[in-house]
Amino acid sequence: MQEQHNTLPPKITRADIENEQTKKGKVFYWAKVAVVLLLSAFLVAFASYSLIAPNDFTIGGIAGIAILLNVASSGAIPQSIVLFAINFPLVVLSFFFVKKKFAILTAISIFLQSAWLFVIENLFPNFVIRFDLPAERIFASIAAGLCIGSALALSFNIGGSTGGADIIAVIIQKKVKSSSIAWILFGINCIIIGSSLFVFYDPEVALAYNLLPIMISAFESFVESKTQEAIANGFHSAIEFRVITDKPEEMANALMKELSRGVTMLPATGMYTKEPHPMIMCVVNRRQVPTLKTIIKTIDPDSFAVMSTVSQVLGLGFYSGEFQ
Repeated sequence: MQEQHNTLPPKITRADIENEQTKKGKVFYWAKVAVVLLLSAFLVAFASYSLIAPNDFTIGGIAGIAILLNVASSGAIPQSIVLFAINFPLVVLSFFFVKKKFAILTAISIFLQSAWLFVIENLFPNFVIRFDLPAERIFASIAAGLCIGSALALSFNIGGSTGGADIIAVIIQKKVKSSSIAWILFGINCIIIGSSLFVFYDPEVALAYNLLPIMISAFESFVESKTQEAIANGFHSAIEFRVITDKPEEMANALMKELSRGVTMLPATGMYTKEPHPMIMCVVNRRQVPTLKTIIKTIDPDSFAVMSTVSQVLGLGFYSGEFQ
């Protein structure tokens, strides 16, 4: 009698993933990084020059300082100069405290932001979207929050940042393991945004009206954070399947072979029948869901499967979890 063997697919290791990074793959990766840097830098520059400054409010961080100085000087101090002048020493400092990749990508992002601002300021000075009615400025804050939140998420996804407060946060986080870092940055941003009360102050109107720039800035910060969170979770989200099946070996082998994903088997007991059944768990990318459903239906049509969305996945084959 011929002995039967269960042939498992070879285990995928980090070395296998690194070996698959061919020259063509690396070119594609750096092309993607270049596009992301250009796009994220433009979004920040566009939001700062065309949406925020013309509508008399500001944002936190170095970009907010650049906007305030630009408005206070009636345009005599360009945003591009302030942004680069303040960020440059922070970038130099980051080379000594954080990973070189983070520092390099952040430096490129800051340079591109300054370059985009310089181009807009000198070639397209009228490239502004101004809302005349105070109530309409909320649309400018929404658009600015969407732009900057998207830029932050894109920059963080490739391992960089948009500069300013992000650099300070990473440096502090490397040196001081404290939960108060977020509050420190929040306080700095509050001071910057609060300063807009003096820059945009109009003695001919009521105090409540003069507080409008601060309220609009706060709303922009909320939209920005929610946009960044939504996009970041979208990058690292996945789908978890829990399948109760009486054919765990066949299904696990098919999932590992067809999807190159790990499978974990857990014991489960039906409370009605009191009978034990194997339950397998597998986490896949969204694009792999149709294939996984086909595998389940083909191998064991009588199985019971539960699908749920996972907001963050860390580990081999997904997000590496290596933070700056």
